[in-house]
Amino acid sequence: MSDWLKKLSTKAEKRPDVLVVHGVEGSGKTSFAAQFPGAAFMMSENESGLLTLASKGLVPSAAHFPTFGQWSDVIEATDEMISSKDRPRTLVVDTTNGIESLLHSHVARDKYGGDWSKKGFLNFQEGYKVSVPIWREWLAKLDALRSAGTTVVLLCHTRIENFKNPEGADFHRYVAELHPETLAATKKFADVVLFLNFHVEVAEVNDQSGRGKGKGGRTRLYHCERSAAWDAKNRHGLPAQFVGKGSAEKDFAEFVRLVKAGVVG
Repeated sequence: MSDWLKKLSTKAEKRPDVLVVHGVEGSGKTSFAAQFPGAAFMMSENESGLLTLASKGLVPSAAHFPTFGQWSDVIEATDEMISSKDRPRTLVVDTTNGIESLLHSHVARDKYGGDWSKKGFLNFQEGYKVSVPIWREWLAKLDALRSAGTTVVLLCHTRIENFKNPEGADFHRYVAELHPETLAATKKFADVVLFLNFHVEVAEVNDQSGRGKGKGGRTRLYHCERSAAWDAKNRHGLPAQFVGKGSAEKDFAEFVRLVKAGVVG
């Protein structure tokens, strides 16, 4: 019989982080992620932001895989990184919702014969539910990659959802553009969830319509804590938000400074 009390420990393994970064269009997700040391990009179909930025000299030269068009290729590449001594120091997935779409296409073909109708994949949203355990298996692979020394950065587009508020009126909030069950598993896996947006002030509210005029929209904000308006999270004692410094390079330096200054929670 094992003596579990003698196995109690105060030691904690120090591993690289997993970050989810979601934000509005043009908020600088790709530019920010490209600043991570030794970044290598896993790009889904129709995501050419890195290549555009790199061709114009706007981001550091970052390694990238060919664009992924099949879920099986994503798994093969992840397994290869885990087993290789030449694995990247940072893996950036751009975008995670694009990779999720590859999984859904895989499930639709494999489980429903390519039928996306309510008689197939969309039958009581069954296809999405079938996809979640497979997604968790991939997250487990990313966790193994992290244990091998690679930081994982998952970039996502943002959508506005209607939040069902059990304590009062419902309201809208920004969340990463993933299926709710996929998102829940991914947020649980992450150490940090950052939401990128721009500072906007509303002025001159019309008394009749209730609408106002927005001002600003140029100063980038990094939100590090969940609020009623957006989804975020951190385990590093980061402030609720920090203001961008005018470039992705300076923003990343500020993020690193704040991580080092914070207390892991």
